[in-house]
Amino acid sequence: MTQLSGLLSVYIDSIMLVIGLYMAFVQSNNLIRVDHMDREGRFSKVVGWIYIIVGILGFIITSI
Repeated sequence: MTQLSGLLSVYIDSIMLVIGLYMAFVQSNNLIRVDHMDREGRFSKVVGWIYIIVGILGFIITSI
């Protein structure tokens, strides 16, 4: 049971990291440069970085 919970948490952390990378680098740039939505682009970048930080912290907590 512990191994199953460990695997699921690694997958969840990986998905959070990928979502954060997408939001911080791809989506925010598209909103700012293509759609000319500066405020939404900055918000997307901040939320993306929060996802990245939480994903990395999840990996650290899982490995301990």
